[in-house]
Amino acid sequence: MPDPLESRLLVEGWRAGNQDAARQLFERYVDRLVALARRRISPRLASRVDPEDVVQSVFRTFFGRLKEGQFHIEEQNDLCKLLMRITVHKALRQVEFHTAGKRDPGQEAPQGDLSQERLMGVLDREPAPEAVVAFVDELEHFLGQLGPQERQVVELRLQGLSNEEVAAQLGFSDRKVRRILEWVRGHFAIEE
Repeated sequence: MPDPLESRLLVEGWRAGNQDAARQLFERYVDRLVALARRRISPRLASRVDPEDVVQSVFRTFFGRLKEGQFHIEEQNDLCKLLMRITVHKALRQVEFHTAGKRDPGQEAPQGDLSQERLMGVLDREPAPEAVVAFVDELEHFLGQLGPQERQVVELRLQGLSNEEVAAQLGFSDRKVRRILEWVRGHFAIEE
């Protein structure tokens, strides 16, 4: 358990502009907050909501508002309670967002044998030559709009490599590959 007095000193260090104090605060609480966020996110939503992303958002909010003087840490456990409250709030907001209306995973139709057979039937058909040419044109246009890093990542994923394989091949972290793919999806409004 982090020492509350030392945490308060680190908070003051961050307010004074010490980046190392922010790193130490992050390292002190990140594991506990990720575990808390993970408990608030159902297994059904786990593929949509990453607890680590929730915690990154928690620290962005915390450090930004702390620097602006919006938080006052006075009691020994105020910092821990504050970070936990922000984490729960942000995790529940993500759950609320992803369970609203058409995004609700409970509304997804289960995949059965009949739907599997129909899918295989569609996949077995060869596309018409015109469709292939149109697809290649669209793909080239799309790839031409990407920067070099984004293009490399997308091309390797299109070749069937996993995020981990792409990261290893390009010397990136897995997280960087995921963030690039998320940016591409968001920027071009690509649905999976």
